[in-house]
Amino acid sequence: MIYFIYRLYGELILRLPLKISYRVARVVGGAAYLLMRKDRRERIKIIEKIFENKIARKEARKIIWASYKEFNKSLVDFFRIPRLNKKYLSNYVDVTGQENLDAVLGEGRGALLAGFHVGNGGFAASLLALKGYPVNIVVWKDINKRVDNLFQAIRQSKGVRIIYSRHAPKGVLEALKRNEIAAMTLDLSGGNKGVRLKCWGKEIRIARGAFVFAQKQGVPILPAVIIRRSDDTHKIIIGKPVKVKLKQNKEKGFEKESAVGIFNFFKGYIEEHPEQWYWLRNLWQDTESSQ
Repeated sequence: MIYFIYRLYGELILRLPLKISYRVARVVGGAAYLLMRKDRRERIKIIEKIFENKIARKEARKIIWASYKEFNKSLVDFFRIPRLNKKYLSNYVDVTGQENLDAVLGEGRGALLAGFHVGNGGFAASLLALKGYPVNIVVWKDINKRVDNLFQAIRQSKGVRIIYSRHAPKGVLEALKRNEIAAMTLDLSGGNKGVRLKCWGKEIRIARGAFVFAQKQGVPILPAVIIRRSDDTHKIIIGKPVKVKLKQNKEKGFEKESAVGIFNFFKGYIEEHPEQWYWLRNLWQDTESSQ
């Protein structure tokens, strides 16, 4: 059933003009906000946590109301990836910090691009591929094979290579050896092995995969984010490369300062555009369940 819903929604989006598609997405997002009561309440609480209870509950609701709509607009962008062309890239997308990416690739050891679920990372990967960059992204394999095939076909339509998470060690290393981009997300369930950071008054955990690869291969991490602007154009921001420093005792791993610096990059955009951070609960779920 879920496959046919995605397929129908995707077909509808491709048949409609872009502006009309966004209107449909806002309606669907508004309906989801009203229907998904438990999810909505959890997200509102997290928004209040991010702003340290300095905003009213009404303002937190407004942010989450906008978030549901933004997420569905991102779905529109995702389903329209096969239609992307250089004219769209020129008219709707700006890239800041591209020189950071070029400098790292210029060293010939590949580039580790790290992201949060702020904006539409899969869409950003396709845009970079359209600009001529060799892009590989690490993704989870959907339990529904037909849904997974649909999503991966969309991602691959612009030349993005897929690395399933269970094959990440081999796939990421091979991409780096080819001097290509390997993109992965950090705001996933880090579990007991996640990188622990103190933020917004509580401990959070972020995935450590990118840091491990950076440490082993001696390559820096480039934090990157894509933001939707009010006119539905997009801005990709690629931060300065962050070197992962080893502790004096190499067996104990890397210094946490590099993780703090990368997280602070995303923290700034999350606080500026909270409605565009879609995976709110992942950073807290492990620490909350262990209490």
